[in-house]
Amino acid sequence: MITPGAAAAAAAAHDATALMPAWQPPPAAPAAPPGTPVIGGPTRPLPGVGGAGPQGELTIESGPDAGHTHRAGDAALRLGRSPDNDLILRDPATSGHHARVERRGVAFWIVDLGSTNGTLVNGEPIQEKELNHGDRITIGQNAVHFSVLGG
Repeated sequence: MITPGAAAAAAAAHDATALMPAWQPPPAAPAAPPGTPVIGGPTRPLPGVGGAGPQGELTIESGPDAGHTHRAGDAALRLGRSPDNDLILRDPATSGHHARVERRGVAFWIVDLGSTNGTLVNGEPIQEKELNHGDRITIGQNAVHFSVLGG
């Protein structure tokens, strides 16, 4: 026979180990007014992509976010899991604020922002590195191809 105290303890233990709900993507942003250019794919529009000089293109080739393409221009492009990033990566192996791609003159650089699992360029761990056309960037489980467009 189960005593009332044992039943209450069992109920408290059940509540303490209840499952967390599965991660859900954030709700879609409201539609932009007609005529507003939308840049940056499925995450959110990226500010300052135009301007003089080349643009960088990041194409996620494999991993949880495969198939998405993002552009970098005058403004730095911050990558990570947190919703305040320019490029949001839905990958538990990616830090909240993982890395930043920025243009310095006509060159693009990637900077690791102290991520837990690091940032790789062509298989080598980096803290900061100039990117070249065709470089492969690894962030968490995402493999990203970097391209330079125009100039």
